[in-house]
Amino acid sequence: MNNMPEIFLVRHGETMWNRIGRHQGQLESVLTLEGIRQAKSVGLQLKQQIKEWDTIHLFCSPLFRCRQTAAVISDVAGINFEQFIYDERLKERCFGSWEGLTDEEIIVQHSNDWAMRQRDPWNYIIPGGGENYPSLATRVGNWLDEQEINSRILLVSHGQTGRVLRFLYLGLSPLEALNLPVPQNIAYRLFEGESKSLAVE
Repeated sequence: MNNMPEIFLVRHGETMWNRIGRHQGQLESVLTLEGIRQAKSVGLQLKQQIKEWDTIHLFCSPLFRCRQTAAVISDVAGINFEQFIYDERLKERCFGSWEGLTDEEIIVQHSNDWAMRQRDPWNYIIPGGGENYPSLATRVGNWLDEQEINSRILLVSHGQTGRVLRFLYLGLSPLEALNLPVPQNIAYRLFEGESKSLAVE
């Protein structure tokens, strides 16, 4: 795996919709105060781990919750926020007609669709223009394939997007990928085929 970039992977901090359990997908929601605290914690983790920021390429999802998180991290770690590159391929998975709904609302309004998704969560395509994991993996994989060999990257993105990135980077099975944790207060270092948390044990 020496031909893969080194990636510091960050999920955005908690948002208002995270708190109440609404699927955001590609809709917008702002960070809570807890989300800001989480971003500060991640910024400190990165500041302790990375000493030569001039070697790091900065990427971010264009959605506002990631921009907010990147801004807080930049302030804490002393990064030039203006150097972040925003790439549409790093957006969260599209949840189609389920965006903005809670699980309970989806079960009531789309009971048959919910049951189908429960049977095959990896391949199920959410109605209304939504994505399944393979289609998300295609666009994230296109971004990953463009990165220079042995480059160093900080990426601020989303829960499902980060899960799929680790699926590709680590060579996981779909089941392993679905069981990956997606915390909002921890940065992961992806390096030489492994994933390690930067959080203090």
